[in-house]
Amino acid sequence: MRPAHRPLLLALLLAACSTEGKVTQLATSAAPTPQGGPWSIAVRGCNEAAACDDLRAAIVGRLMATGMVERIVPPGSPATALEVDVSRTRTVSGAERVFFGALAGRNEVGATATLRDVRGATLRSYAVESGSAAHPFSGESGRGDAYTRFASDVVAGLR
Repeated sequence: MRPAHRPLLLALLLAACSTEGKVTQLATSAAPTPQGGPWSIAVRGCNEAAACDDLRAAIVGRLMATGMVERIVPPGSPATALEVDVSRTRTVSGAERVFFGALAGRNEVGATATLRDVRGATLRSYAVESGSAAHPFSGESGRGDAYTRFASDVVAGLR
C-alpha cells in the first residue's frame, strides 16, 4: 500500500468503529421544550412490534436519565407528547456480522420525531438517522447499540 493511502484507510477504519447519528430540525416553535411533568411516548412504524418496544424503552430510559421527564403516561393522556414515526430500520444479523464483518454494514434506524405540548401544538419536529458501528470488534456494532444511539439522538433533538 502506498503511504498516501494510509490516512484514508485509517479514517475509514475509525468511521466503521463508532456509532453515528444525525439530527435534522424540520420545524421548531419559539416555545422551550417542557421540563418535568408527565410525558407520553409513542413509537410506531417498525417492521416488528418488539423493535418499537425496544426503541421506546431506550428513549424513555434516556429521557428519565436526563431529568427532562418526571413520569411517563400512556399515549392519549394529557401530557407533553413525543411521537416517533420510524421510517426505516436495518438489522445486521450475527451470522452476517461473522461472515462479512464490517462489510455487513451498520444496524440503522431512521425516523421523524414530533414533540407536542399538552394542547397538541407542535413544539419540535425533526428527522433522526442513527446507526451502530459497522466493525464487529468495535464493541458498538449490535442492534442495541444502534437503539441506544438513536435514543440519544432523539433526546438531543429536543434541545
